[in-house]
Amino acid sequence: MTDMNPMELLKKNVSTLIVNDKTCLMNEKNDILSRFYPILLYRFLTKPQIIDMLKEMLVPTFSDLLERNDPVKNALLIRLSAGKVSIAEAEITLNRAIPKSLAVLSNHFNNDTLDILNYLRQHRDSIESLLPIWSNEVLQPLYQVHEKVQINNKTAEEIIEPRLKTKSNFFPYFSLFIACISLLWIYQLMK
Repeated sequence: MTDMNPMELLKKNVSTLIVNDKTCLMNEKNDILSRFYPILLYRFLTKPQIIDMLKEMLVPTFSDLLERNDPVKNALLIRLSAGKVSIAEAEITLNRAIPKSLAVLSNHFNNDTLDILNYLRQHRDSIESLLPIWSNEVLQPLYQVHEKVQINNKTAEEIIEPRLKTKSNFFPYFSLFIACISLLWIYQLMK
C-alpha cells in the first residue's frame, strides 16, 4: 500500500470523512482539501520536525502547521477558499483535516516519522507537481523568517566580536605605563 500516492491516500481516508459530514458545500470543501494536501505534504518534506511537533499536540491546527504565522495563514486561506467558501469555513475544514491527515500517515507507517518522510520523499515529484502555482509566493515568508534569524545571529556575533577585542587593548597601555616608569626609575638612578 506504500505505492499509493500520498494525495490519493489522504483523499481516500481524510476527504471522505470531512466532506461527507452531511453539511453543504461538499464540492467546495473537496476542492479546498485537494489544493491543501500538496501544501501540507510539502511542509512535511521541507520541515520534517513539524511532523513530530504536530503529533505532540492534542489538536494540531492550521495555524500550528504554519508556525503561527498569521500573514501566511490569512494569505493561504484566501487562496485556498478562492471565494467559493468563507475563510472561516475553509479554516474549520483545514483544522479538521490536519489531525486526520497526520493520523492516517501515522497509522499507515506505525507512527514512525522517518518512514513517513521516506514515503513522502519517494513521491516528492508528484507532491511538488501538484502544488498550486502561487504556493511559493505565499509560503516564502515561512522560510525567510528562519534566514533572518540566522542573519541576525551573524550580525550579533560581529557586534560582540569587536567588544571582545577592545578588552585586549588594555595590555598595550599597561605595558607602555610600566616601560615609562622603568625609564623614569633608570633616569633617577643615573643622576
